[in-house]
Amino acid sequence: MARQIKIGEIGDYAERQLNLLIKAAVLTADSRLKLQSPFDTGRFRASWAIGQNAAPFEGQPEGQYPSNPPPNAVNYSLGDERVGNVYSIHNNLIYAEPLAIKGSRKSGVPGGWVDSIAKDVQTYVNAEADRIGRQS
Repeated sequence: MARQIKIGEIGDYAERQLNLLIKAAVLTADSRLKLQSPFDTGRFRASWAIGQNAAPFEGQPEGQYPSNPPPNAVNYSLGDERVGNVYSIHNNLIYAEPLAIKGSRKSGVPGGWVDSIAKDVQTYVNAEADRIGRQS
């Protein structure tokens, strides 16, 4: 049976559902980027950060980092993801862009892996939006 929503509550309901979808999409993309990042010292993997309307995180300092950081370890304060904000997942290390474009022969990661994750997350968002629509 379909959910019954009063006409005056449709906008609020839709916004709540979109906010949940935004949060899930951002966290899924962040987790996938970290899990699929090439690993040497772990600095690159640990330097992914989520920005809300900005990309201020400079990246982690040089050093050794855990080989398997938890995928939910985020460089961002979660909780108020909303429609209308712009979210970016960025890595400001100087070698991040070449690594994303060319990949890493040493760790066997092919070039274009970030674009592949972006496409996968878009597919995920479309499927989740469709699921939310069917449940509403």
